[in-house]
Amino acid sequence: MDLTSFFQEQGINVYSEVSLDTLSDEDRSTVLQFFPTARSVIVFGKEVPVPVFRLPVKEKTNRMLGIAEELDDTAVRLAARLNEEQIPAKPVPLYLPVRIADGKVQGVARLKQVAAAGGLGSLGMNTVLLHPRFGLRLLLSGVVTGRSVQESRDTGCSSERTEAPVCSGCGLCMKVCPGGSIGPEGVDAFRCRTVSAWVPPVLVPAVKWMLERTIFQKCMAPLAPLIARTATIRCSLCVTMCPNFSGDERMG
Repeated sequence: MDLTSFFQEQGINVYSEVSLDTLSDEDRSTVLQFFPTARSVIVFGKEVPVPVFRLPVKEKTNRMLGIAEELDDTAVRLAARLNEEQIPAKPVPLYLPVRIADGKVQGVARLKQVAAAGGLGSLGMNTVLLHPRFGLRLLLSGVVTGRSVQESRDTGCSSERTEAPVCSGCGLCMKVCPGGSIGPEGVDAFRCRTVSAWVPPVLVPAVKWMLERTIFQKCMAPLAPLIARTATIRCSLCVTMCPNFSGDERMG
C-alpha cells in the first residue's frame, strides 16, 4: 500500500517504516515479544500545536488526549488495511498492556526509540523525541508488521527533510521538573506530577506488582480509556522549558 497517501488522508505529519534490524537489541526483543512474526515497525506522529500547551490544564489534557486517540484510530485502520493485503500487522496499544523494565513503566514498543532509529529525530534527556520541525510536540503511534523493509527509510508526509536537533545536555528539563522525575538514569514516571496525583508514592510498589501481572492488565484494559479521560496533565515543564520545544515552525 502507499503509506504516504494513506497518512496524508489521515492528517499525519510524519512517519517512518523501520526495520527491526536497525533497532537496539532491547527494542528488537520487546517488539518480538509483542508480535513474534514482526519484521518492521511503522511509526507515525502528529503535532500538538504550541497554543495547546498554554491552555488551562483540563482543556490541554482533552486536546492532547483527542490527538492521541486520533493516532490510535489511525493505527487500527492501518493494521486492518495491511491485514487485508495479507501483511500481518498489529497496532501498538495506546493504553494497556504496558510492561515493567528495570522498575520503569514502558510501552510494549518504545515508539520514541523506534522513531529515532527511523530518522524522525533524536532523544532528549527527558526521553522525548526532538523533531526538526515540530520540536518536542509530536505524539506518536505505531503498527508492528510482518513485512520487510528493503532499506531504512526516513520519510515524512511532505518532502521537507532536515537534520534533527540534538539534545545539548543542558539539564534544564531535569532542573525544572517539580517531582524530580528526570535523572541521569532516565525518567521515573511515578515521580511525575501527572502520575503521582493518581498513584501516591506509598502505592507505587503495589501498582508495579499489578502491572507485572498479565491478568490484571487484561481486566483493567477496558477501563483505561475512561481513567485517561478523567485524568489531567498537571505539568509539561520538561517539554515547554526545553530550548527545542517549538522546533522550526518555518519549515513546511
